[in-house]
Amino acid sequence: MIPQGKKINPLKYLSVFLFTAIIFGSGFLLSDYIAQKRFQQLDVLQQNLRTDILSLETQFSVLRQAPCDNLNESTLTKELYDVSQKLSEVSADLGEKSPYYLQLKKYYSIMEIQHWLLVKQAAKECSMPFHTIIYFYADKEHCPSCENQGYLLTYFREKYPSLRIYSFDFDLPLSALQALKSVFGLKDNLPVIVVDKDVYYGFKDKTQLEDLLGKYVNLESLEQKPVASSTPSSSAASPPAKNKK
Repeated sequence: MIPQGKKINPLKYLSVFLFTAIIFGSGFLLSDYIAQKRFQQLDVLQQNLRTDILSLETQFSVLRQAPCDNLNESTLTKELYDVSQKLSEVSADLGEKSPYYLQLKKYYSIMEIQHWLLVKQAAKECSMPFHTIIYFYADKEHCPSCENQGYLLTYFREKYPSLRIYSFDFDLPLSALQALKSVFGLKDNLPVIVVDKDVYYGFKDKTQLEDLLGKYVNLESLEQKPVASSTPSSSAASPPAKNKK
């Protein structure tokens, strides 16, 4: 209630209204500007990712024709890892359930399988001392220990530069991935680790992984970065820092 004898100052209320409108309007415009910049950055990232994937496909075709003396997949390995990092950024921006992200994830999984085939071919035909780990995981709900297993394998990837590690979402609907699971006769008992041709189920801690790998290769030799140009100088695709996949 307005006290009697006190006059209302319309200019005062109008100025308060205008000030409030300016504050809210500025906040809205700033929020819209930030959102537009975020979408623009995401679009650039997506375009770069498409280009990287196309580049990888071309390199795979070229390297398959390379004689053993000239075979050098180190650059390809690094680029494959870089793509996995960009894919993680897309996952963070779009969400793991985004159809666009899942499509890119399928492309990347195909790239990993192609890289694995190339490495296996080089090991067989060129007598190169490659050793590989294939890691299958699922989300935290279906595989609570998969995230920790992924972190541990990332540590191994960094510690042993000559080791090639490939990580796949066990439930990703991809025919090429189904074929890979069929080759090893995999069961839905995650996490799953395939070393060379042997399958191991369940979480493996650091000591268990080292003992397991020690059956196939001298671990000290894996710590040394290859010198020859025909041998890779960096690790293969990294397991996901965060399981989505």
